[in-house]
Amino acid sequence: MADVIIQIYGIRTVEDARMVIDMGGHHIGVSYGKIKRTPGQLTCEKAKEIFEGVQPEAVKIGLTVAEDIEEITENLKVVLPDVLHLSGDIEGIKPDQVQELKNRFPGLRIMQAIPVLAGVPLEEQKVMQYIKDYEAVSDFFLIDTKAPQAGDIGATGLTHDREIDRAIIESTKVSCIIAGGLDAENVAEAIHITHPYGVDSFSLTNYEDEEKRTGSCKDPAKVKAFIEASQNA
Repeated sequence: MADVIIQIYGIRTVEDARMVIDMGGHHIGVSYGKIKRTPGQLTCEKAKEIFEGVQPEAVKIGLTVAEDIEEITENLKVVLPDVLHLSGDIEGIKPDQVQELKNRFPGLRIMQAIPVLAGVPLEEQKVMQYIKDYEAVSDFFLIDTKAPQAGDIGATGLTHDREIDRAIIESTKVSCIIAGGLDAENVAEAIHITHPYGVDSFSLTNYEDEEKRTGSCKDPAKVKAFIEASQNA
């Protein structure tokens, strides 16, 4: 099958960003913003340093869980990624507001996180409605596991039913990247089931003690294994 795009999240240093691309990754994901909202979030200035320091072929993804487009606009004025990943409560930013962001920053692509609940049948979730609602304003969908009590989407390390991913992918023309508990052991099977545009890893390519680390949090051995498993699927 066609090569899948490999996206590695939680980048906090230029060195980690360059390592991911050197090993064969394509997208680097950085969470940043002026207002601190998530544990590993960087300042806009630090994100800018990473985006400017990574290899030019890298696709730079900026993640926000903010739901106020004015707050997001202020962040984008400081550092503009290639792709803005909206990962807060999906109902917090309506499709017309997403379009407004695209109007303000021509050329900015949007990656909309799609929340999938683990252990809940597809017909009991709003997933397919979200796909319909956000298709027109999204360049990518990031299909991720949503913890039941969480406001934001993803960064759980939890898996969900890959048949739901497949149903989403088969229903839309938007490029879909699958996420949620993927590692070197299960990513090949997930690719075979879903035939995605790309795969994403955050939690399971981190060091075990990443929360105690202020700088680099990506474990080179885990990143390498994940990328190789994805390439060889």
